Amino acid sequence: MAWAARRRPVLRLWAGAVGVAAVAGFAAPSPGAAGVVKVAVEQVVVQLSRHAEADPAALLGRVPGGVPQLLPGDRWVTDLPDAEVAAMAGPLSERPGVNYVSVAHQVRAAGEVVPNNPCYSSSCGPSQPVVVENPELGAGATLVHPNGQTDMWAVKAAQAWAVTKGSSSVLVAVLDTGVDPSQPQLKGKVVVGPDVCQADNALCSSPYDNNGHGTFVTGLVTAQPNDGMGIAGLGWSTRVLDIKVLADNGYGTTTDEATGIYDAVSAGARVINLSLTSNPCSQYPGDCGPNADEEAAVAYAIAHGVVVVAAAGNAEPGSGPSKEPLYPASYPGVLSVAASTDQGQVNPAGGGPYLDFSEYGNAANIAAPGVGVLSTWWDGNYAVESGTSFAAPHVAAAAALVMAADPSLSGPEVATLLRATATPLVPGGDRINGGLLDVAAAVQAAARRARTPLDGYEIATANGSTYNAGVAAPGGSLAGKHLAAPIVAVAEAPDGLGYWLASRDGGVFAFGGTGYFGSASHAHLGSPVVAMAATPDGRGYWLAASNGRVLAYGDARTLREAGGHPPPAGPVVAMAATPGGRGYWLVNAQGDVYPFGNAGYFGPRTSLHLAGPVVGIAPTRDGRGYWLASGDGGVFALGDATFYGSAVQARPRQAIVGIATSPFGRGYWLVGSGGRVLAKGGAAYEPSSLTGAPPAPVVAISS
Repeated sequence: MAWAARRRPVLRLWAGAVGVAAVAGFAAPSPGAAGVVKVAVEQVVVQLSRHAEADPAALLGRVPGGVPQLLPGDRWVTDLPDAEVAAMAGPLSERPGVNYVSVAHQVRAAGEVVPNNPCYSSSCGPSQPVVVENPELGAGATLVHPNGQTDMWAVKAAQAWAVTKGSSSVLVAVLDTGVDPSQPQLKGKVVVGPDVCQADNALCSSPYDNNGHGTFVTGLVTAQPNDGMGIAGLGWSTRVLDIKVLADNGYGTTTDEATGIYDAVSAGARVINLSLTSNPCSQYPGDCGPNADEEAAVAYAIAHGVVVVAAAGNAEPGSGPSKEPLYPASYPGVLSVAASTDQGQVNPAGGGPYLDFSEYGNAANIAAPGVGVLSTWWDGNYAVESGTSFAAPHVAAAAALVMAADPSLSGPEVATLLRATATPLVPGGDRINGGLLDVAAAVQAAARRARTPLDGYEIATANGSTYNAGVAAPGGSLAGKHLAAPIVAVAEAPDGLGYWLASRDGGVFAFGGTGYFGSASHAHLGSPVVAMAATPDGRGYWLAASNGRVLAYGDARTLREAGGHPPPAGPVVAMAATPGGRGYWLVNAQGDVYPFGNAGYFGPRTSLHLAGPVVGIAPTRDGRGYWLASGDGGVFALGDATFYGSAVQARPRQAIVGIATSPFGRGYWLVGSGGRVLAKGGAAYEPSSLTGAPPAPVVAISS
């Protein structure tokens, strides 16, 4: 389940070496060994910039406590007494060269294991060769599971396996309580990775699983199919990288979790499964919410093309599910998985008491079976479980199958494909952004080399700060750097692994996996740059100046105006490329649209009734229409574009500055200068990485 026990002091003896505490306390021997003095401590992580890493002692030398230890990701960790944390963390975080100072939070396994005996196609129980245990009823207790792996039937596993059986080269990292590699169906399918938490938790002394949770999760991904034993793992040939970050009691820290994420990326994992979650702030204020160290590690993995899958979280016993954000599931770019019935119900309104645990609502963006799931158990037997912990590995295994079907897909593209092919959920109660996982539809689309616009967006501010939402990957920022001119535009790379920023003087800045193809900073444009658009393959872009002049870079082509339309009259304010990249539109503040190349002209044929100037244009998915947005929040649908609503009635307290198309063409996002994003039509509400007021006005959005 998603709750965590309150922090408890742990006894530790100092022996001259610096240790790392996994929980909230330590004890040292008192003088004369007369007793034990307990001092509450916190684990603090500091990440330094690359420049500061050349001389870390200059920043960390005066930090109280033991000598900090270096962790993956240029992170330093130390233990500090509670009383000293607040006094040190604030001033240190503001010093040049310090990216962040983070106090470790507690995380734990996101599900409650209820073992049972699984088989793929028929009932299993104590009378069968597969033994089903039920530790909730005491040692030796058993029960019968009346069906087979109905969860695999629900996500159409058999149909997916007809397309691909996965690849042993696709590695899914399972960060959990460890794995029992001697489990008969896991032999040869698991790479035993580092026991990350062994240095700071006595309950991590063994790299193997003494809890059951990690072995259960692993079995759902990779248990050997077609061997005449037990169950079939959804990933079929997929292998699992076992990284132990949770102790045998199911608890751990964000520090160890973040270290495990860096280790997984370094080991070449293409998918990371996090069946763990933070504490709900409503029950555990002060040890909950987002964590800078954890968030940075997740962002690092996504930016390296890894699909990060996390359990949406389980409610406290008896409290019922809520919509409060839990982490890491709520970070942008993470596939947050709600637990459903096999029939696609995600909440108690239709699922009954069996679903009184799963978090749902906007925090979750896909669902998978999580009630009565069959999998491997740590003592060589099998189990039945309910929880979001066990919904998540279905999605992780599905991501691995998609990557095997089309290895060229990036992580954000895989995440979008899984969401795009999910089937609608059963009506009733609150909905989630996505639907029920459909593995067959996802791998079939991947095998066809289908490409879907990314389910997410980037927003940029005038000072170069950037914020991502949905599956879009974070790639960097110009915040704090001297700019000769303010940023005016952002263009997202098609694979979601980066983006470009353009400044008013024509400068171009490439982030993430994007290439730099040139800038207009030395060109004589005669007027400032106001807009930017990328080519569909991400190997080029256009820059547009307010006087209508457009410069092409990389594989972007110089195009002539289409249909004899005259050059723009009045200052250009925005541009958008056609889906095929062989044309683009320019639009001025009055709403006049000018097509170039093969871009079609769809109006307006009469003057728009504007209460504010036009500020953005976004094309429909087929390129046969577009939406225009005005500064007061008005939206105008032209061509085959459908009107899904505007921000006028919402009376936004900030001017609208841009519009972006949702990935499946059934809606759009509007963004205000203060960072507020409004989702219209089928555009999913995607919380962005921007929290609070932006450091400078938001100027652009790209999807």
